[in-house]
Amino acid sequence: MHKILFILRCYSGFEESLIRKEWSPSGATTIVKLLEYVQKNKECNILLISKSNSKLKFTRNKKIILNKLSIPIYFIRGRLIFFNSTKLGKLYNELYSLLFATYYIFKLKPKIIYADHANIFITSLIARYMSIKTVVRLMGVKDDMRDCIDGNSIYNKVLNWSYRAPFSLVLATQDGAGSDSWMQKALIDTVPRKTILNGADRTVTLKKLKIFKELPTNKIIIIFIGRLEEDKAPDKFLESFMIVRKKYPNKYHCIIVGSGSMQNVLNKIIRRENAFTEVSFFSNLNTNNIFYLLKKSNIYVSLNRYGNLSNANIEAMINSKAMIIPKSQKEKNIDIYTEKILKENTVYRVTNSNAKEEIAGAIIYLAKNKRIRNNLEKNIYSVSNVHIKSWEYRIKAEYKLLNLIDLGNEDELRDYLEVL
Repeated sequence: MHKILFILRCYSGFEESLIRKEWSPSGATTIVKLLEYVQKNKECNILLISKSNSKLKFTRNKKIILNKLSIPIYFIRGRLIFFNSTKLGKLYNELYSLLFATYYIFKLKPKIIYADHANIFITSLIARYMSIKTVVRLMGVKDDMRDCIDGNSIYNKVLNWSYRAPFSLVLATQDGAGSDSWMQKALIDTVPRKTILNGADRTVTLKKLKIFKELPTNKIIIIFIGRLEEDKAPDKFLESFMIVRKKYPNKYHCIIVGSGSMQNVLNKIIRRENAFTEVSFFSNLNTNNIFYLLKKSNIYVSLNRYGNLSNANIEAMINSKAMIIPKSQKEKNIDIYTEKILKENTVYRVTNSNAKEEIAGAIIYLAKNKRIRNNLEKNIYSVSNVHIKSWEYRIKAEYKLLNLIDLGNEDELRDYLEVL
C-alpha cells in the first residue's frame, strides 16, 4: 500500500486525545477503527483540521505522535472570525484550511487522500487538479448536503460543485439517512460508490465503573445513547421521560449517555422537574462501559432525526434491547432501509421525534408488557445476527477497497463493491 493521507475533521474525541497525548478517542467509530487497523502501514499520515474554536494551539509543521497510535498527526486550527458561524465564514475557513492542506500534500506526497464530509471542498480540488486518488467517507446525510442539491445560494452551489468531482470512491455509512438516494443525485455517474452498515464487537468484557453503583436495582431503566445535539433529540427524550415519571413516580429511572451542546438544556429540564435522583448522565464511556449499561437497561430509546441505524443503535441491537424509534420519513428517504431490516415485530415505532406523549406511552406500554418486550428483544437480536458483521470484517473490507484503488484496478473495484 502506498502513502495514505487521512484528512479529517478534528472530532471532539480526537481533540481530547491530542490534549492528553494518548490515543483514546470517543465517537467517529468507523474512522477510529480504520486508523487503528492501518497502523501497520508505515506510510500513513493524519491531517486533523479544526475549522472552529479549539482548545489546541496552532501547530503547523509539527508532527504529533500519540501513545497507542503509531500514525503521525498534523493539526490545522481554523481562523476565529466574527462571522465564523455563517456560511460565508465556513467558506473562509475552507480556503484557509486549503492553503495549509496543500502545503502538507506537497510535503507528505500521498498517493491516496481519504477524507470525510467536513473536508469535501479540499478533496474535490485534489480530485480535479492533482494526480492523487481520492476517497470520500460520508457518515450520514446532513441538511446542508440535502440543501445543496437544489439550493441557489453561493454556499450551496460551491458544495454541489464539490460533490460532483471525479473521486476514486465515495463510501457512506448505512445509518438510515438515505445515503444511496442522495449519492444518486449528488455524485457524477462515473464515481464508484457504496453504502455499508457499520460493524460491532460482540465479544466485549463488561466493565462496571464505581459511578454505576448509584443506579437503582428495583426500577425500570430507560436508556438513551447519543450526542447531545438537536438532531438526536435528547430534549424530547427527557421530556417524554418526565411524562412517564409523573404518571408513575419512583418506578422508572433514566440513563443518558453522551455529551454535547444541549447538556444545559437537559439540566434545565431536570431542575424544572426536580428529577435529580431519577436521571443519570454519563459521558466519555468506552464500549465495555456502554455494554454494561445496556445489559442493565430495560428499554432503549433512539429519536435520531437523520437515521436510526447509528453505532449506538447497532450496539443496542446486538445486546437484544427492546427499542423505540421513529417511523421512516419517506419524503426525505430517511430510515427506508431501517424499516427494510427492522420489521414491525423487531422495534416499537412512534410517529416522530417530537411526539412526546406517544413516546411516553410507548415506554409505559413496553414496561408493563414484559412478554411483548421479550419478543422484541429476541427478534432484534436475530436480525442483528443476520445483518451486523464484526468490526474486523468491516474494516478489512474497507482496507481492501483502498488496496484496489491503490492498484488502479477499476474493474475489480466495481466487482467487489457489487458483492460487498
